[in-house]
Amino acid sequence: MKKIILLQILVVSAMAQAAPLKPDTGYTYSCWLNGWRKLDSDTSAEIFGIETSQYGFTLNMSDFGSVGFGKLSNPVAYEDALTHKAAKLKELPSAKLGIELEVDGVKYRARSCKAGVSRDLKRLSNARLWESARYVQHFDFLELDFRDENGNKLPCDAALDVVAWSKNLTFNLKAQPAYLYGDGTHAGVEDLPKNDISEPLWSDAVMRLSFETGVGKWNTDQKVSGSWKMSDEKTLSLSCNIDDSVKKPEAQVSVNTVKGGSFPVRFDKSKNCYVSLVRKLERDWKTGYTDIRNYDEFKITIKSIDEGTLKPKAQSLKSVSYVPFLLDMRPPANVTGLCPILCDEEGRPTGIPVQLSKNWHNSEMGSYLMAYTKLPVEAGKTAAYTLRIAYGFYGSLPSASHSQLSLVGYSNSNGRWDQLAIGCWGETICFDMDMSCVDVIITDIRMLMARNGKNGKKWSWTDAGWGGDWLMIKDEKQSKYLPKEMKTAYVSQGPCLTDVRHSGYYGKNREIGFEAQIKTLRTDDYSRSFQRLDYKFTKDVVAEKIWLFKTGRTHHHATPKIAYGNADGLIKELDVPATLKQGDVFLDNVQLEGPGPWWVAIPGAHCTNGRDWGTGYRAIIIREFQASMGGKKYDAPAINVPVYTVNPSNLDIEIVPPAGIKSFSKGDSIQMDVEFITLPRVADDYYGPNETFRKHLADNPCSWKTVYREVIGNDLKVDVKGGVVIDNYPLIIQTQEPEVRVLISGGVGMVPVCFEGLRTAEDYFLYQIKDGKEVQLDQSIHGNDFWQTDYDAATDTYKMTFNLPLDGLPHSEWLLRR
Repeated sequence: MKKIILLQILVVSAMAQAAPLKPDTGYTYSCWLNGWRKLDSDTSAEIFGIETSQYGFTLNMSDFGSVGFGKLSNPVAYEDALTHKAAKLKELPSAKLGIELEVDGVKYRARSCKAGVSRDLKRLSNARLWESARYVQHFDFLELDFRDENGNKLPCDAALDVVAWSKNLTFNLKAQPAYLYGDGTHAGVEDLPKNDISEPLWSDAVMRLSFETGVGKWNTDQKVSGSWKMSDEKTLSLSCNIDDSVKKPEAQVSVNTVKGGSFPVRFDKSKNCYVSLVRKLERDWKTGYTDIRNYDEFKITIKSIDEGTLKPKAQSLKSVSYVPFLLDMRPPANVTGLCPILCDEEGRPTGIPVQLSKNWHNSEMGSYLMAYTKLPVEAGKTAAYTLRIAYGFYGSLPSASHSQLSLVGYSNSNGRWDQLAIGCWGETICFDMDMSCVDVIITDIRMLMARNGKNGKKWSWTDAGWGGDWLMIKDEKQSKYLPKEMKTAYVSQGPCLTDVRHSGYYGKNREIGFEAQIKTLRTDDYSRSFQRLDYKFTKDVVAEKIWLFKTGRTHHHATPKIAYGNADGLIKELDVPATLKQGDVFLDNVQLEGPGPWWVAIPGAHCTNGRDWGTGYRAIIIREFQASMGGKKYDAPAINVPVYTVNPSNLDIEIVPPAGIKSFSKGDSIQMDVEFITLPRVADDYYGPNETFRKHLADNPCSWKTVYREVIGNDLKVDVKGGVVIDNYPLIIQTQEPEVRVLISGGVGMVPVCFEGLRTAEDYFLYQIKDGKEVQLDQSIHGNDFWQTDYDAATDTYKMTFNLPLDGLPHSEWLLRR
């Protein structure tokens, strides 16, 4: 008996040791406290802010002497830190940031950068966003202005590069001498006579960085002996560890491909992490715009050689290091759609996040992926992971991704731009969150697996009409209320269901607070984005013009029909006259009656620029609408349909308040769930594998019935045993028992279902009950590649997400269990 008990103890002990290590709960945010795009009348300072789970940092672009820094008591959960917006960044203690160049015995200190002194509309393009998501914020600030104590300017090309992890802040000074022009300026001045230019003569120069705060003091310097020539850029790095108990994890890290190739790994002090440079990866499958069904896979091994840097309660008595790691890959197999997933050695998703940051605009660097993560490893032990990068498909279905896309190299923008994709064949929808490119939030809108007729090109870009916006208010003092204090949480970047959230204010005086949540899904029929918007008025507002949501502002587009309806079906379908004039309002404040969901579509819309690619139409489905305005409650939206362009007629769609409402009081609120879909017009334009959808298109070309099919088909009726329904679509279930049984009525396409509250994500399986038998869901192609795992730090639990094939099933039953 004692032997049996001892054996049981050993088995339990072995299982405990084999349990996967949980993710690091650290996180980071960045924002512009007074907004990126501003009205001319807004003279507020250009204040950049970084907020992490541990500290806050602010820097005034026009006055580098105005610095804030301090430790923060922030929530454990990443997304929970959105609730206080940027309030904590406004209360930071003062700090001193020293950026100094000494030339010929004279000390020059950086006082500002171009982003702070220019008055151009796009002045903040000189503060470039490189990478910004959960783990890392990376920006650089161009054209630093160095002055001596008498105000004399040092002609130089210099930039401050900032890299922030949750417990570390790194400053990188990049500098080189520049021409001195006769008028006192330097870089950027052209066509001056040669006799008006003098060569810089720097010798025995010194670079210095220092950071003095109430938390700690850090400094470093570097002497440049002899002459310092032009075009010889030097870099000085200062890394500030905010938590003294956390030192650089000493580890040996190796990166290998599954086929035996290896890539060097080194600790990069400018990024403060281990970096693996992957260049021109050799693949034995076709890349670019094609149906990529393979993955890039890397085996990452970490051997800890220190005593560990963190001892979280969640890891019991284990001493765990979190090794900061970056896979810098150039080029990816296709950069327009990709999703990195950190798996165990067998390819099972671990739930450890991987930050997805990328760029395809920078000609010098080329297309690249920056995949950041923090790799758990027990002290003195070795851990092994598989980093799997999905492109066109994840398992048997096109994958979903929501990424931060750097604009450096494109236009004069460089703010926050988010790009969603289903598959890797171009964008699905984009969001210009900083409005650094344009003055609306929603930009490029495209279709999934659509072409220009039966013989058209597959696996390429499409067009479903450009643009849209969230809240827009104009009053007598502000031509448009613009965003401020915008913070973004990339809760999940794919591949089954994305989840990205935003928080901030609208208006010069922060008249309206807002929260937003965006999701897109892994599917094989058509693209959907789910946009949940919540506006709360912090002050009284009288608006001259307002919309709550908008689609449109599209050039070279025709909208021959418009249709709208509710859950019961079509309310009205109208032909759009060719005689309309630009600026006309075709439908003026039409109240959508009857039961929700409500919907508006422009069937048969198409681009008119003659471009040979898939062209289709948009529709919006308003699944929820609740508003409190002027002391009254409203539970249904209204719409305006203005004319944007003519010849041919081209309509926009706006969700607006009920007729006559122009005034709002402090405390008023508006909440709505908008599903944005794009659709091919005819069956021959769709080349995907969903035969149910194809047959519907063949029977209903250019029809509002395709939109209504989505409206009513995904107005799911769900009954759960062993859990509670949080959201019906996408379906979110809070688990309460070890087994969860789900009965679903309805379903169109591959419906995402997320099971929250799991104590572990190990060894769970999802079964469909068919004729009383359990049939395990398996959409894998390369092994364990059809579900998504996420970790919830607030509850110390896991989430698992699947995509259910519900087309043609009036009723289905599912069982999740270990």
